[in-house]
Amino acid sequence: MKEFLNIIKILIAVDIGIVVFCMLENNQVWLYNTQIAFFSSSLIIIGSFIGYSNMVKSQFQNGNVGEDILKKYDDKYDLYDEEDEIKEEKSNPKKLKWYEALFLSFRGFNIVKILGYLFLIAGFLWLKNIGIFDVISFLFGVSIVPAISLIYLFIKRKST
Repeated sequence: MKEFLNIIKILIAVDIGIVVFCMLENNQVWLYNTQIAFFSSSLIIIGSFIGYSNMVKSQFQNGNVGEDILKKYDDKYDLYDEEDEIKEEKSNPKKLKWYEALFLSFRGFNIVKILGYLFLIAGFLWLKNIGIFDVISFLFGVSIVPAISLIYLFIKRKST
């Protein structure tokens, strides 16, 4: 989660830089195209992160973890019975609240990711209809978020 917040901070800083550049160049077409593409791709990436995070949490809660991890926590003295764990899980099923189910995930899809794609399509159509759609600036705006995320994760990986 810490890396995700750091990526968000970097993306906001880069977006502010793009807005300032477009204002200094007095290029409203680039500003509209990059901001619509940037915002929609940000929503898609955030939705993907939330969906993936929830998938990992659910796999971990269900006990679907790798064999190497299970060996670390192996009960050498057989102090804990698996049947007790199964009974505990059946007696206390965790139910999601309606807003958790809506915003977090539903089999890999979540509302944030869907809204990102809807905003991408609606923004493209709006730009096209008013005649200011520019392919290069739109592609630049879409590619900023994945590029920054990838660069940040490579730098983070090398430092650890």
